[in-house]
Amino acid sequence: MDNTANAASMKELHTVRVLILCALVILLEGFDLQAAGVSVPRLAPYFHLLPGQLGLFLGASAVGVLLSAAVGGILADCFGRKPVLVTGVALFGVASLATMFATGLGTLMAARFFTGIGLGAAMPVVIALASDHSPAHMKKRAVGFIYCAIPIGGALSGVVMSLGAFGNSWKPVYAVGGLAPIVVAPLLALLVPKALPGATANGKAGSGPKVKVVSGLFGSGQAATTTYLWVATFSTLLVMYLLLGWMPSLLGAMGLTKQQAQYTQMLFNLGGSLGAAVGGYLLDRKFLYSTPAAAYLALAFFLALLGFGSLTVSSALVVAFGVGAAVLIGQGVLYAFAPLCYGASVRNTGVGAAVAAGRLGTIAGPLLAGSLLGSGQSAAQVLIVLVPITLVAGLMSLLVVREIKRKEAAAHPVTAGSGFGAA
Repeated sequence: MDNTANAASMKELHTVRVLILCALVILLEGFDLQAAGVSVPRLAPYFHLLPGQLGLFLGASAVGVLLSAAVGGILADCFGRKPVLVTGVALFGVASLATMFATGLGTLMAARFFTGIGLGAAMPVVIALASDHSPAHMKKRAVGFIYCAIPIGGALSGVVMSLGAFGNSWKPVYAVGGLAPIVVAPLLALLVPKALPGATANGKAGSGPKVKVVSGLFGSGQAATTTYLWVATFSTLLVMYLLLGWMPSLLGAMGLTKQQAQYTQMLFNLGGSLGAAVGGYLLDRKFLYSTPAAAYLALAFFLALLGFGSLTVSSALVVAFGVGAAVLIGQGVLYAFAPLCYGASVRNTGVGAAVAAGRLGTIAGPLLAGSLLGSGQSAAQVLIVLVPITLVAGLMSLLVVREIKRKEAAAHPVTAGSGFGAA
């Protein structure tokens, strides 16, 4: 009896250790994702950057993430997760530090691009790690738990800039954002397990360098699942990053002061952090259809309310909290489902491809807002455009659930209905 209890306790400690390490990496990513944005008011005048040049600077990291997310997943399936994770985290730390020594737009873009390369390699690995190293009854909750660190990291980047270190310089956010990953990388090398219990000794999930990317993503009935997952992730992150980048400006155009718009952004981040955690919990309680359905319907409702309604400051804060919670529940749901869509041999590749599809959305979202505003559309009209995109994302997420349930039923025809849930 004591041996059984000790074994269970060791498994729990193992899960907690892995989740904390994964959440730490996600927090660092959230910090970096908003680092460029919060530094722009000081960085742009220092380098005399024009609006078009600012767009290139802000987009360089996203391009790096897009390129490396899929490649990082493939490398993790070929050579093991641990070396890819440690290298990716170390790289984005070094590249973030290098940003401090940039001399112009070219070196700024290069540093941010390689920061994105490191981030993109690490992201699919930590999602797959969190899912695989958690017990069956809390796999989705585990991914939701680590993903809720994204908005926390983003909020911390703003805190660092507001503290006034280095005087009125733009550099402190890159100093902290660079040193922290460099400190964390050795911890990951020491504490991240090489493999799941019972996996191969070298920690590889797949068949080594012979991982078949195309057949793994689109063969054997995978094409529909992969397509639904990509469209849902792309659409959700398009909405999310448009709001992250443009919400203060949009709300300012709708009559809120700069300080009031900043408060709404804070509530957006707080709602997102809580939403990701709650979404994962509900999924593990078997609310597999109702959780994404409610999240995307709520997101569409709140966006329509922002677009059509005449909001007071207090109501804008409530709506911003609701938007943040709904969009992070939606994205957290997709990241929780992504590892379940693929077999062990291509799991990192599949998650990495989904992350890459989402990164296309992070690029498209801010561009869409800029294009609509540039063509004379109002801030309210920009928000209304997001409503049908949100509904498409919600439909695709429900189709992902259906595909996973179908495969579960085929693999375990007797227990699938009770094991995966139907709510």
